[in-house]
Amino acid sequence: MKKSITSILTISFFLIFSINTLPQEKTDAMLFGGVQCKGEHIPYVNIIVKGTNLGTMTDATGHFKLTDLPVGKNIIIAHVLGYKTQEKEAEMRVGKATEVFFELEEDVLKLEQVVVTGTRTKHYIKDVPVRTEIITAKEIERKNAANLFEVLEGTPGIRVEQQCQFCNFSMVRMQGLGAEHTQVLLNGQPIYSGLAGVYGLQQIGTIDIERVEVIKGAGSALYGSSAVAGAINIITKEPSLVPSTKVGLQFGNFNTNKYDISSSIRNKNIGLNVFAQKITGDAIDETAEGKTIDEVKNKDGISDRVATNLNNAGFGLFIYDIFSKNDKLILRGRYSSERRQGGLIDDDYYKNPFTDGTECIITDRYESELSYNKEFENNSDLNISLAYVNHNRSATNDSYLGDYMDTHNDSVPDLRNMRPYLANENSLTATLTYGIQFKTHHLLMGVQSYLNRLEESGMYVVVDASSVYEGESYKSISNKSAKEFGVFVQDEWSISNKLTIVPGVRFDIHHSEEEYKADRQVFETALFPKTKFNENSVSPRIAVKYEISNRITVRANAGTGFRAPYGFSEDLHLCSGSPRVWKSSNLKPETSVSYNLSADYYGSKVKISANLFRTNLKDKIAFTDADASVAALGYDYQWDNVDNAFVQGIEVSLMANLMKYLDLGLDFTLNQGKYENVRDDWAETQYENDSKYISRFPATTGNLKIEYSPKGWNIALTGSYQGKMYIDYFNEDIDPVIGDQTKIKKTKPFLLFNTRVSKRVNPFNFYAGVNNILNYIQDEKHLDDAAFMYAPLYGTMIYAGMTIDIRY
Repeated sequence: MKKSITSILTISFFLIFSINTLPQEKTDAMLFGGVQCKGEHIPYVNIIVKGTNLGTMTDATGHFKLTDLPVGKNIIIAHVLGYKTQEKEAEMRVGKATEVFFELEEDVLKLEQVVVTGTRTKHYIKDVPVRTEIITAKEIERKNAANLFEVLEGTPGIRVEQQCQFCNFSMVRMQGLGAEHTQVLLNGQPIYSGLAGVYGLQQIGTIDIERVEVIKGAGSALYGSSAVAGAINIITKEPSLVPSTKVGLQFGNFNTNKYDISSSIRNKNIGLNVFAQKITGDAIDETAEGKTIDEVKNKDGISDRVATNLNNAGFGLFIYDIFSKNDKLILRGRYSSERRQGGLIDDDYYKNPFTDGTECIITDRYESELSYNKEFENNSDLNISLAYVNHNRSATNDSYLGDYMDTHNDSVPDLRNMRPYLANENSLTATLTYGIQFKTHHLLMGVQSYLNRLEESGMYVVVDASSVYEGESYKSISNKSAKEFGVFVQDEWSISNKLTIVPGVRFDIHHSEEEYKADRQVFETALFPKTKFNENSVSPRIAVKYEISNRITVRANAGTGFRAPYGFSEDLHLCSGSPRVWKSSNLKPETSVSYNLSADYYGSKVKISANLFRTNLKDKIAFTDADASVAALGYDYQWDNVDNAFVQGIEVSLMANLMKYLDLGLDFTLNQGKYENVRDDWAETQYENDSKYISRFPATTGNLKIEYSPKGWNIALTGSYQGKMYIDYFNEDIDPVIGDQTKIKKTKPFLLFNTRVSKRVNPFNFYAGVNNILNYIQDEKHLDDAAFMYAPLYGTMIYAGMTIDIRY
């Protein structure tokens, strides 16, 4: 792993040196100037010569210099996040110097931020037909988010959560629907699925993220399977216009430390980004099993937070005008490696991966992406993208050891038979789009293919007391594969300056297979049934944007979605404890119909938004215990189309610049999500009515952000509110006296607050912060149900750090 990171950095820094020495055409036409806002100079503003690849940045004093510009009239653009873009004309002459000065206006509401996800075309966020929310690099830095999980915290309509007390498996919920309904994209490509759907949110570092775009509602018309609830698109950084290097160091309690370095350079037609990041954290034990908060607030020697060691490294090589004018070739690569361990902390017991009560998950992931973009003179553009991912996991927990001891009078297995669950996943995604402007229409046509192959193996024990094979150890091997092909078309029709209608449709073909084998016969059948799925789907969507006035815009969209029965994260999370999860070939894909209606008011210093949403799910797929006929085939669990369901709600948000340097963000969401019928597990119990509510979907949520940013300072307070919700508790260790305590718990509302203070003294930025200021933890805990989590299991975390931003 260290050799891989070192190799990437060595090659990349060599390329940086090579790029910096490339020759440039000499004209001796020079441009000098500066950029201000309200009399104050602005550092690090992008200065670009329109229609060329030439550009620079203002220095720390807000001034810039460009040499050897094209002779004649040029349009000079000043652009930086947080300010409105400005253009000025400059007449350049051979051997002469010209001055241009910009006076920028603040863009406190981010209305001039360009987004692409909603329609796969570029729009200012104020003008985009499909409602889009954005999290910028500046916001990511100010909330001190080290990974995508932390980036998404506090986003309206989104809830990130952990679902396993022992391995901290994380997931994202969008408008009440789970991670299986949300498509996570990297530069528009759906490469974070399968194995990455389990721990990926915490493994995607932020060092290379330019922004994150969030689209809520039907997304299958553009992005295919699993975009039922919407899409989260991670946009990575392009090379800086001036050579730069940024180094960061952060230290926190429990050794929650972060170290990162990134460099960027661009010389006319070629640019390069390189980065490396290391994030660590010790195992934390602050809570114990209990039914009251007083009982929970005790240490029990078992980790509440796993020990982690995460490394990310990568590069992005950009070549402009490589084949012709206005084209761009991009090659990106990323390597991620993580080790997470949890269990009994005393005497470092958990560091032996084959001991009881222990979990150890090792991940190695390699990503590569090649894309080509070409803009033609007839107002058309071509985009081709190819992405390949190799994802490897080695995981151990005490399932095999525990099952063996239970069936062998507490004796332990031969050490030579102890081996981890091993998984190797390879996926290839290819996308081609062509867009053309024709009068008032912008037509987008595209095709996308996805290939995936997953191989798994692990050791298990037959625990069925009625089986003649009880106590037998065996190796389980699975082979899973999927092929998907989609064709989509979309028309952005600008009927007038105020009204835009965007109809679109996508046709998908899905084929997947799953096959399991055992290295010996340990069940009634020697061969397990092979399952196959062949599904076709048509996903239409229509979006409408109408500008009632310059300040008020109304948007509406409706569309369908589908979820193919393949690559469920629950399978891959439970893999090391559950040998096989049965999916009948008769399992139907989930289908959905979604509706969104929103209104936005854009003032000079305030933005008010409201968004109504509803999604109807048909044939919702749920994870259940295997019935008798399925268990006889050797399966422990199965997937079923259990019911129809819906989620609906309203989001209201406010962004305001209250006064100079003082900004306020506030949002509140009212939610409802229910099944049509009582869930079978809870029928004829006191919880049958509660079982109709979708689990883990809070009835209300809210977020608060207050930022004060006087010269060089940033002081931020953020808060999040979670209302009541229902969560299942399945009692596995039944008390002989009290009996079965299985129940559906209705949680209490709670508040979490974080704060961060930073001070910039160029080229340094010093900061410190506190998370979970009120030291809140959930008020009930059960170890026999690892998924019984609804609030933090450990309290206040503190950190401090510094970054050095060097511009050459």
